[in-house]
This record gives sequence, structure tokens and C-alpha cells, in this order.
Amino acid sequence: MYFTLVETSFGHMGFVHRDTVNSGVVGVLLPRKKKEILHALKTQYPEAQLSPIDSLGSLQGMFIDYFDGVRVKFPLDIIDTSVCYPFQMEVLKAEWLIPYGKTASYGCVARKIGSTAYRAVGNALARNPFPIIIPCHRAIRSDRTLGGFQGGLMMKRRILEMEGVEFASRGRVEKEFIQLHLDPLRDYFESPVYLNTFNGTF
Repeated sequence: MYFTLVETSFGHMGFVHRDTVNSGVVGVLLPRKKKEILHALKTQYPEAQLSPIDSLGSLQGMFIDYFDGVRVKFPLDIIDTSVCYPFQMEVLKAEWLIPYGKTASYGCVARKIGSTAYRAVGNALARNPFPIIIPCHRAIRSDRTLGGFQGGLMMKRRILEMEGVEFASRGRVEKEFIQLHLDPLRDYFESPVYLNTFNGTF
């Protein structure tokens, strides 16, 4: 087991992966001071060693770009999902569909996977091993307040604001930044990319 450190504009991040060749990521530690990241890595993954080579490839640049405010859609093939239990994996796949600059309620995520267990969805996201790659920061409560986040609510709000999400009074997300459906086709057809190239015919 190995770990790699990446410095972003939000702080140092830690990535844990099984080997240095096929670097399926098994854990992502959110940005903080370098000393704090190293302590967290030693505590949570005591068997992990510093990777002797750059085994993250393009992933490192993607995270640096993301925290610099660049719109990034992280691919799922870079993570090792064997660390997730089946229900959690369904939740994480649904959460991955929330687009950049949008949020969705825990209930919306639950409906996407055909569940009414909203609290179980929240627990699955709270234990998300891959924050940012799986954008659990985009899950909010039905009353439009933030709910929880591994990195704390200040970081959650800062990340959402970086993505362009706006807040009303009492820390509630403005309604236009809430996704009511998690449908990738709907997202595409309503996106500026599609609307700006549509010529009026099908």
C-alpha cells in the first residue's frame, strides 16, 4: 500500500493506492496542512508507504486544476471500488451524476437508486472514501442547508462557492443550484454545450 501527496491551492491532499503501477485509489484525504495530512495518513493507513514514483498520472493535475477553479469531471476508473459495500457503491454512483456547480438532496440521491432510506444514503456519503472524485460535497439536506461533510462545513461551502453555487440567508443553497433529477441525459440536453450547438433539428 502506498500514498502520494499532492499540493493544491486548498492545501495538501493525500491519496492512498494499492501499488505504484495500476494506481487504483482506495482513499482520498481532503486538503489540510501537510503535517496534518501526514499524521492522518499514518493514523488511517499505517501500512502505507510514500510512493517512490509519480503513480497518479493525470489525476494529480486534475486535482490541482479542480482546486484552482477549473471545471473537472473525475472518471470512475481511477478508483478501487472494492473498498465500498454494495449499497454504498450504488449511492456513490448516483452522487457522481450531480453536475459541477449543482447540488442535490439526500432524498434525490435515494430516489435515484430506488430507496427511501435517506439516512442510510447520508451515512454512505459520510463514509465516502473518494471525496471530490465522488462529489459528496454536492449532497445537501431537503431544507437546502449543507448537512455534513468530512472536511467540515466551512470547506464544503467554500468548495461549492468555488464551483459557482450561491447561498441565500441562513446558509441555504439558492434554489436554482439544486438538481431535482439525477439523469445524465437530461443534464446533457439542458447544458450550454448542447443548447449552443443545437440547430433546431433532431
